[in-house]
Amino acid sequence: MSTNEPSTLTEQRSSPEPPSPRQRAALGYDGEYFDDEYVLLPREGRAARRLLLTVVAVLAAGGILGSVLLVWVSRQITPNEPAGDKIASVVIPRGATLDSIGGILEDSAVIADGNVFAWYARWTGSPPPQAGQYVDFRRSSAMADAAKVLKAGPVPETNTVLTIIPGTWMVDALAKIAETFPGVTVEQLQTALSSGEVTSKYLPPGQTNWEGMLLPETYQISDNSTAQEILQKLVNEFDSTLAELGYDEAETRTGRTAYELITIASLIERETGDPPEERGKIARVIFNRLATDTALGVDAATYYGLGRRGGTEDPLTKTDLESDSPYNLRRAKGLPPTPIALPSKASLEAAINPLDGPWIYYVLVNADPAIHVFAETSDEFLVAKAECQRKGLC
Repeated sequence: MSTNEPSTLTEQRSSPEPPSPRQRAALGYDGEYFDDEYVLLPREGRAARRLLLTVVAVLAAGGILGSVLLVWVSRQITPNEPAGDKIASVVIPRGATLDSIGGILEDSAVIADGNVFAWYARWTGSPPPQAGQYVDFRRSSAMADAAKVLKAGPVPETNTVLTIIPGTWMVDALAKIAETFPGVTVEQLQTALSSGEVTSKYLPPGQTNWEGMLLPETYQISDNSTAQEILQKLVNEFDSTLAELGYDEAETRTGRTAYELITIASLIERETGDPPEERGKIARVIFNRLATDTALGVDAATYYGLGRRGGTEDPLTKTDLESDSPYNLRRAKGLPPTPIALPSKASLEAAINPLDGPWIYYVLVNADPAIHVFAETSDEFLVAKAECQRKGLC
């Protein structure tokens, strides 16, 4: 046999047997068998394709759900909006677990979700919180900030918690301090203010009226503090807040001195309704009226000048509204000579950052919650005033 001729045995091993007619039909081939060097593969079944598509769909849905859940948890941990005002007091009882503490903080509006906070505290390795009273929590806090307050610990037993409510008159604030600290009297507090022992860089030279110059907040103060030490702590917090809000550049930013803005903030505090945006709108009304030399018409200032609290049971009389008092803003144009209350940080911020708008008037149209309508023209004002009168609100 010649070596150039192929071996029959080799041909048999290298060439597959062609499929039989039955195999061709089973595999879906109806034509001629085309080449001995090709091996036929079975077609992909529909069931396999459906299975693959189902797996892909499940994985995609799981990915979307996981992304949504991740975004939601992230927003619970770190809210989009900045933290709100301080909460006067949150008490953590003895034996409280992270789960129960999360519930307490959620109920107190410190955080959005107590369950997420408990998980977050465990995940970050936060130490077990101490039982006691906490006064540094803020509404709608990031969970890292809430955990930081817990880590700092509660108010020491040698400290006393003092809460001054926004809109309070200075005389009432002094009475509250004396009530909270039995070793301090109103007379001692008044002397500390009038003698120059207490100082603020925002009180104009020669001004002896301290109305509006303390920040209404919740404080923890040592039990053995003197009248001067208590007041200076509150004034220092006030000065620090003004500096943070940009009051050192008050005239450049608004054309008004820092003290004038404090006065405007006190008017805002006494006049504002419940919606947060009302503070900025009332600030704009005041600025617009001052710019057009229009009387502000703020009756809260008239009451302050009369030494009366006001309210539906104490309406202003015709004589009151015709008085020549510089606090009677129905007649006197411009700002009153001093603030008329202790303004909150929110009102101080509105005074230096008034909202843009053409408003000249605002009228109370709902009592609970308190809501005002803001108007540009006298016709709009009269319509709103008619509604106010119809509801017995003015």
